[in-house]
Amino acid sequence: MAVRFRSDRNKWLAQVTTDDGRLSKSFDTEREATEWEQSTKLERDTSKQVETLKLTTPVEGSIGQLVRICGQLDWAGKDKGQYENALRATRILGPGTHAAEITMQRLDQFVVELRARGIADTTVKKYLNAVSVVLKRATRLGYIQAMPLFPEGRTLNRPEPRDLVIPDSWLAALLDVMERREERLSMALTLFLRHMGCRVGEALNLTWDRVDLAGRKVQFVKTKGNAPRRLPVNDGVASILRTMQARGTTKVFPACYRTYHTHYKEAVDQVCDELGLGEVVRKEWVVHTLRHTRITELAQLGWQAPAIQQWAGHKSLSVTQRYIHGAGINLEELMQC
Repeated sequence: MAVRFRSDRNKWLAQVTTDDGRLSKSFDTEREATEWEQSTKLERDTSKQVETLKLTTPVEGSIGQLVRICGQLDWAGKDKGQYENALRATRILGPGTHAAEITMQRLDQFVVELRARGIADTTVKKYLNAVSVVLKRATRLGYIQAMPLFPEGRTLNRPEPRDLVIPDSWLAALLDVMERREERLSMALTLFLRHMGCRVGEALNLTWDRVDLAGRKVQFVKTKGNAPRRLPVNDGVASILRTMQARGTTKVFPACYRTYHTHYKEAVDQVCDELGLGEVVRKEWVVHTLRHTRITELAQLGWQAPAIQQWAGHKSLSVTQRYIHGAGINLEELMQC
């Protein structure tokens, strides 16, 4: 069997055969093992098709052309994972399909086709995120007038809100696990995310020309809402930045998201085992929890919503207000301050 339970390890083992041999990985749950097997098989089966797609001459306004443009502009110098997801999605949508043909109905059908291939919803969402970038580029180039409605809430369920806030003792345990594993870069990135409350993509895209150590400022340019923001750093963050500067790299945190996510998740699982934390915590404790914890902390300190919005880079004030209400802050009382 490709996925089986190893009683001697108390783990689920997933295996996939490739041209270079056999890949295997252990997981705590059968669902995680099955999802990894399915996504790995997809990568194996489409790798040659992806290379073929890269060499084709795309038609103007087609998805194939737009993916090539996004590869040169939107994903240049970044982790190539989203670009590869876009290429695989294009194989299903059709590289010659014009952007105007990607309607709401076609996206719903796209989800159905992916599920029929055994693709888990988590991977489906990654493909949709890549397609979203492609279609946004199509609107800028004038190939389409507006973005189609995406499947969330119709074909796909909306993700459940993650409201977990990490106590300092849990964070200390997480860092201790990473230190024992000698994952110094992951430690530094984790601390930076916890103190700054930025998105992990913003931290990974941060370059040294956007860091002013003398003035204690960092500027996030490549943000989710395309709204750059300049934030001050405290002594702890400044110390992290000085340590990273000694590496002599262009990016402050020269890490791949996939590698960092693996280190982070494995460390979280170990902390949950060591501290006896439940499955709910294990599921809810994700990388984004670091950002959520910091923003909630600002709300508990009494920061006004506009200030939190500016710090976090929220596009909408309504998103910020959810943190304030979740932290038990009375907006009416703040208005009197």
